[in-house]
Amino acid sequence: MCGIFGITDNKNAARLSYVGLFTLQHRGQESAGIATDDHGRLVSHNGMGLVNEVFTNDTLERLEGRNAIGHVRYSTTGSSHIKNAQPLALTSCLGEVAVAHNGNITNADRLKAGLQKSGAIFQSSSDSEVILHLAARYRGRTLEDTLAKNLPKLSGAYAFLFMTPGKVIGARDPYGYRPLVLGKLGRSYILASETCAIEVAGGTIVREIEPGEMVVISGGKLRSKRFAPAKKRTRCVFEQVYFARPDSVAVGRSVQTARYEIGAMLARELKDVKADLVSGVPDSGTVYALGYAKESGIPYQTAFMRNHYTGRSFIQPDQKLREFTAHLKLAPIRDVIKGRTVILIDDSLVRGTTSRKIVKNLKRCGAKKVIMAIASPPIVSPCYFGIDTPTKGELIANQLSLEKIRRFIGADALHYLSLPSLIEACGDHNDRDFCVSCFTGKYNACAGAASKGYAHQAAMEAL
Repeated sequence: MCGIFGITDNKNAARLSYVGLFTLQHRGQESAGIATDDHGRLVSHNGMGLVNEVFTNDTLERLEGRNAIGHVRYSTTGSSHIKNAQPLALTSCLGEVAVAHNGNITNADRLKAGLQKSGAIFQSSSDSEVILHLAARYRGRTLEDTLAKNLPKLSGAYAFLFMTPGKVIGARDPYGYRPLVLGKLGRSYILASETCAIEVAGGTIVREIEPGEMVVISGGKLRSKRFAPAKKRTRCVFEQVYFARPDSVAVGRSVQTARYEIGAMLARELKDVKADLVSGVPDSGTVYALGYAKESGIPYQTAFMRNHYTGRSFIQPDQKLREFTAHLKLAPIRDVIKGRTVILIDDSLVRGTTSRKIVKNLKRCGAKKVIMAIASPPIVSPCYFGIDTPTKGELIANQLSLEKIRRFIGADALHYLSLPSLIEACGDHNDRDFCVSCFTGKYNACAGAASKGYAHQAAMEAL
């Protein structure tokens, strides 16, 4: 999913970018980087690891300048390697340009092959570099004109931050798959993946960048430019389900509120289920469990000790690391569990291996029964738009029936939230347009997109 953050016209640009990226750390843990505009010369520092591992006081001191963009990475395209750490920076006929990207360009391989045939040399294996080469080859009068000419050539999902000397540009794909928010801090403008990063940096929220919109910030002024017609929104519903921080706002409501309502929806769908306590798989499952407890009247209790010094298991780059991290980070609290029937809520069930370990640990600690409730529908198909969900063969809901999944994870009962309930909980009354392809397998029906629309095209190109 990645996290991006940019700030303009601020003497503490690098340090505030550090704060913003630290706030967005949950969106990517493989690498981090910041680029600054140091009096007309772009300077950057990228490294593998967490934000506080990549940056020291000395490195931040060297990142001088009043404009900055930053990135935390979780790879979906391109290997987990320092050469793919962002912001990517190139010097070309456009001058110096840095880019930070959240999303997945589904036609990147085709575009890259064409560019290489005409002489382009790529520094990384990331899909993000494609737009820089397109911009260098097909130029307009200004950088924003150049981007307006080339961004429509991209298929897939993207939120971009670009920086050249004296200018920062933000752009969001025409369907709004990936989030990008505008904020203000005094005379400074901030662009970020989530509202929480703007607020933690001391800013106030202005609005979301619209799908197909580009904002150009230069000389303390902001201009809006449309590079593509706005399409019907198809926001990724997994922002509310899993990725976004609870204190962020999406679709006009806090993520915390959406998750609380999802928990209540689960309780309504399981109204006849009896249990001694309800608990959530930390951290995202906790709010679901609180909503469930309030709606059902079944008491909430903390069933796990969460080790906050490990990363998010889903976001680790390979399965062995995911399993090891999952084992480290959750320890059941025996006295809470022993002899009791537990309703356990998790945000999603992808491969089933983590859920199996969790249920096994609960049973080992003496749980009488474990009823597993999932705060989203079964994931039956991969995502091509920037979430590293596995191939169809690795998705347990695509391979096994509900009863076989239940037996595989060892639960006494298993329930997934229905898709209508999920959409109702995540959206407001006027805006319930989400990409739900991973739940339906229908890429031509992404939250209202036309049957021959963008989502179908992007998915077919990815295949």
